[in-house]
Amino acid sequence: MASISHNRKNGRRQIQFRDTDGSRKTIRLGKVSRKAAEIVKTQVEHLIASKALSSPLKPQTSEWLKTIDLVLYSRIAAVGLIEGRKSALLGEYLSDYISKRSRSDAKPLTVKKWNTTKKLLTKFYGESRDIRTITAGDAKDFRLRLMAQRKNDGSPKYRASTLGKHIEIVKLFFAAAADDEVVEKNVFNGVESSKATDESREYFVTRDEIARCIKAAPDWQWQTIIALCRYGGLRCPSEVLLLKWDDILWHEDRFIVHSPKTEHHQGKDKRVVPLFPELRKELDEAFAITGGVPGPVITRYRDADANLRTTFGKIINRAGLSRWPKLFQNLRASRQTELEESFPTHVVCKWMGNSLQVARKHYLQTTEDHFKKATQKATQLSAALARHASHEGAFGPGKGRSPVKTLVEISGGGTRTDQ
Repeated sequence: MASISHNRKNGRRQIQFRDTDGSRKTIRLGKVSRKAAEIVKTQVEHLIASKALSSPLKPQTSEWLKTIDLVLYSRIAAVGLIEGRKSALLGEYLSDYISKRSRSDAKPLTVKKWNTTKKLLTKFYGESRDIRTITAGDAKDFRLRLMAQRKNDGSPKYRASTLGKHIEIVKLFFAAAADDEVVEKNVFNGVESSKATDESREYFVTRDEIARCIKAAPDWQWQTIIALCRYGGLRCPSEVLLLKWDDILWHEDRFIVHSPKTEHHQGKDKRVVPLFPELRKELDEAFAITGGVPGPVITRYRDADANLRTTFGKIINRAGLSRWPKLFQNLRASRQTELEESFPTHVVCKWMGNSLQVARKHYLQTTEDHFKKATQKATQLSAALARHASHEGAFGPGKGRSPVKTLVEISGGGTRTDQ
């Protein structure tokens, strides 16, 4: 068991015990009262017993470990009775967390976003801020600070969607800190993180516009990239660059899309998409040029530093068009909106690799064609009602056609006359 020794000259106390391997170890306590040393001794004995029996810690011991300071915690960890506590310094903890995730499951783009949010956090609180001292009020102040920042023209520096994304990432950081028992709770849970969709950034890219872009593209590879995004609905660059010629099942009129974004969900690492006629035309031409050499369809622009967004923006300008807000995402959203006109939503979502909730919030749009069809329907309906009124005027009440029947026929319901 453990014992307390006291140095009468300097008043310092220490705990001595024999470890499970027989070695004698010491935990220095410094200048503390006999009563405080007794508390530590009792808990150390619980830790020794737990280690010897490979059993869980007693609840009171677990709670005690949460209350002691970092110095004592580190000294107990140094003698092998517990694992070392993760750093409570904000900058150091976040760096360790991001580094760990980058080596396991986080994608490079995700890590890049996390690091951007980390910079905002550490700039606001300071690299050396003890993460345990950040309160719910501090968390709300962080959001308010981001909201208050302005560009040179006076407009908000962060859009609502961007602000919401930063808060979601911070919640992830603090949830991890809570799981690691560095903090007791996630103080950012009460901070609003609604990632409202910015409708001003929605844009339906028409077939005429995309045809002009394909024509203005510098080579067949860019023509294929544009077609894959607009007519295949692929995410760019991740899904586009992973597509291989072996993934195209020509005789089955479909192709396989590998998706890094959703691969962490069971059964979502890939999906099968129809080889739509508009897309097949471009792939046929690309295949004829390359001879279908095994490997990636897109062989250029694969460098991690390649900025496809910048090049695509230049292509759009060369086509005589104005750049739309979200260059690649707008293409994907346009395709989903277009397919919804002909296929059930659950089928389209399966092809696009997203959920109904995500589709409704971020992809489905209201187009000019929707407005045109609505006004055409209204015009047809008004004309039909006018004809019905003239019939009643000529033949008397009840002699003309049923107005309900007329409405049903116009709406495509056949000749039903249900009241």
